[in-house]
Amino acid sequence: MKISLDNLILSAKTLPEDIDRNLQPYIAAKCGIKAGDVLSYRIVKRSVDARRKGDIKLLYTLVADLPDNVKSAFPLVPAPESPESTENIFVNKSHIQSPVIIGAGPAGLFAAYVLALAGCKPVILERGRSVDARKFDIEGFLATRQLNPESNFLYGEGGAGTWSDGKLYTRVRDPRVKFVLDTFVECGASPAISYFSHPHIGSDKLPQVISALRKKIIALGGTFRWNAKAVSLLVREGRCKGVLLASGEKVEAPAVISACGHSARELILSMISSGVDFTMKGFQIGCRIEHPQNYINRIMYGLPEAPPAVGSAEYNFVSRPMSNGSIGGATTFCMCPGGEIIPSTAEEGRLSTNGMSNAARNGRFANSAIISTMDEKMFSSPQKAFAFLDELEKKVFASGGGDYTCPAQSAVDFVRRTSSGSKLFSSYSMGLRPARLDEILPGNIAKALHRALKHFDSMATSFINRGVLVGLETHVSSPVRFTRDPETLGSSLPGLYTAGEGAGMAGGITSSAADGIRIAEALLSNPV
Repeated sequence: MKISLDNLILSAKTLPEDIDRNLQPYIAAKCGIKAGDVLSYRIVKRSVDARRKGDIKLLYTLVADLPDNVKSAFPLVPAPESPESTENIFVNKSHIQSPVIIGAGPAGLFAAYVLALAGCKPVILERGRSVDARKFDIEGFLATRQLNPESNFLYGEGGAGTWSDGKLYTRVRDPRVKFVLDTFVECGASPAISYFSHPHIGSDKLPQVISALRKKIIALGGTFRWNAKAVSLLVREGRCKGVLLASGEKVEAPAVISACGHSARELILSMISSGVDFTMKGFQIGCRIEHPQNYINRIMYGLPEAPPAVGSAEYNFVSRPMSNGSIGGATTFCMCPGGEIIPSTAEEGRLSTNGMSNAARNGRFANSAIISTMDEKMFSSPQKAFAFLDELEKKVFASGGGDYTCPAQSAVDFVRRTSSGSKLFSSYSMGLRPARLDEILPGNIAKALHRALKHFDSMATSFINRGVLVGLETHVSSPVRFTRDPETLGSSLPGLYTAGEGAGMAGGITSSAADGIRIAEALLSNPV
């Protein structure tokens, strides 16, 4: 018989790293049965309770399979009947064939996967290279400081999130999220991502997962084209008929899904010039802050070393806006325990930061962005918003010395509004150069971060004293949201659908992937 176990609580301090695979004795003790009577179990959810420092708990919700005649010391709760397992069936009701998808990030890949499952033979156009070639280009950039503008931390198969820890946590409540996580597991990700409260894959593992997903799509009839940069839409008779590539080639298609990501600013502006309806929206910028990981472990766990079963500590802090609106709010974002800071840029002469960490999250440093919002009313057009971001990235690049060295400032000096004279230590492999980040940031963002740091320091003693701010984070979200028909989800231009972060409809790997699925389903259901 199957039972539900909703509140298995274990002290994490002495548990081994692989505890999830060895829970039988603890399940048995909780039920008052012999360990041998636990035939199998499935973890539904696992979370960490760190409210009592020094006494970290693991909380499990499970379904366990026990013998039908088992004698237990405590009442057992039967597990609810599981619905019969069925394959995810995507039906091509619109009879579309060979639609074009711009971009092989999470939105584009999952749109392609769903369309391929439905037998549509999608064509995926990626301006960068395959994830394997992209890894080689990134390693070359870090070694030589010679940037490939089309294959880097932003562009290429898998999108910008491929080298950003593979964080899969999302607040989006969408049944498609389970399909996304299950697909990642099928492609080689750890099964733990299906039950961790804050799942991640790791920057060292995600490239192989992405490669496996691509092979699935190809096996189902999909086609990938690398170094195929879309520069504009083909519009005839008021309808999107395909894509024009930078090479001059015209790729005809019955429908196009743009899943280009919000860093593809030129293409977004080109789509707007083609008459695709949009609205302006607020977007986030800020700085990446770094601390020693053992400091973060201490403030979050009360321990300098994280228990093996739990792993490096992470945090999520929020600073609310001033009640009178004079100073905006700020939040930590994309926190990377045991990770490193990377140069997330795709254009020479520009610099923006991001964070990444490997699956083990065992590096010396922890980093996170601290971001605040630029109000859409500050910009009269997308062109003005993108030009603003472009100028910021040029300033950051120049402040670092013009060779991808990153400008940095201790959090103490940022709050004091003074220069950092002492040597700054960081995981950023291309070097730091002291600079006044408080002056490079727009005034409203600097004020929000100044206030946020003081607030975070009140919650985590020495957060300011131990922190170093590294560069600016400008590739967080889009200032543009393309409008969609509420019924068909199509754009204002017939034949064009927009998906993911580049559409202003998602933020992060999982929500982007789910949005790609949603758009693919719409394309399958509506007449072309």
